[in-house]
Amino acid sequence: MYGNGLHLPIYAARVPEILETLRAPTLPENEGVFCVDWAGIRTRIAMLPWAPIRFAGTTRARIPVPSDGYRSEAEEYVGLALSLFNDKETYRIVEVGAGWAPWAVMGIAVARRQGKRASGIAVEADPLRATWCMQHAADNKVEAELISGTPTEIARALAASTAALRVVQAAGWETPTTLRFPVLDPGDMGGAVSQAVMPEMDYRGAHLEHFDVPTVTLESLLSSDESTDLLHVDLQGMELEVILPGTDLIESKVRFMAVGTHNRYVEGQLQEHFLKREWALLMESPSTSVFDGVRPTLTGFTTQDGNQLWANSRFRDTPPVIYRDRP
Repeated sequence: MYGNGLHLPIYAARVPEILETLRAPTLPENEGVFCVDWAGIRTRIAMLPWAPIRFAGTTRARIPVPSDGYRSEAEEYVGLALSLFNDKETYRIVEVGAGWAPWAVMGIAVARRQGKRASGIAVEADPLRATWCMQHAADNKVEAELISGTPTEIARALAASTAALRVVQAAGWETPTTLRFPVLDPGDMGGAVSQAVMPEMDYRGAHLEHFDVPTVTLESLLSSDESTDLLHVDLQGMELEVILPGTDLIESKVRFMAVGTHNRYVEGQLQEHFLKREWALLMESPSTSVFDGVRPTLTGFTTQDGNQLWANSRFRDTPPVIYRDRP
């Protein structure tokens, strides 16, 4: 059997009302440099090379349907909003493959506004983007600590840190080890780790210099006594290598999981795996590909990333909007 009888899928007509739950009662000043969104989050546009410069110094009060034009599509915002629906006094978010930590920072900021004690972890392998995480946190008044070192040092620092946001300069992986990561142009958000000792090219076929990067495991990221309200994973085609080995841990700790998907094989494997384990696939946008020429991986053909939003049936504090009424 696949799926469960507890959750309802999210259809497009329900998206606006869900996103409205994130709206800030008052919006901060854009100060001529930030793009301020309807949730009150400030994004430093000049920091993000791909973001339209015309968004700098603007306040955009509309909800991001179908997308916001610089960060993401509505589906990812829905996942964040649903994860904030509960009666808990705390909120916890973990973002793996964080970029500039948009989801961790937004989750913490909105949860605090709701009166919750909020904390999060943002995992980013690229050193420049890890500094973006720190900057984005500071821009939104979220106290952050940068954690780096060997896998063992990272695990210890994570356990000891009391920062609201812990930015981990590492790659999410199944085991504590060292992988290789490409040296990226600032505007290239498509970096992915490689297990090759001396990779000659990345998964797209691009010849790039690589450097050593330590890993951090789900055991370290989810080891808190509290449940994790949202696990957000975006690893440029390496999602299965991290998620599937950690299934049991994820099921015991995570209420909602949002996955950025980068080829249809990954999407199908996640469906086969989690639907059989009674998870609910609430929303899905399949990735798209153009199969032109030759690439070293399926993900190398991808032209538009996809999204999957999952709900764990083992947690019964389900938002009413996705809960099936029982007679």
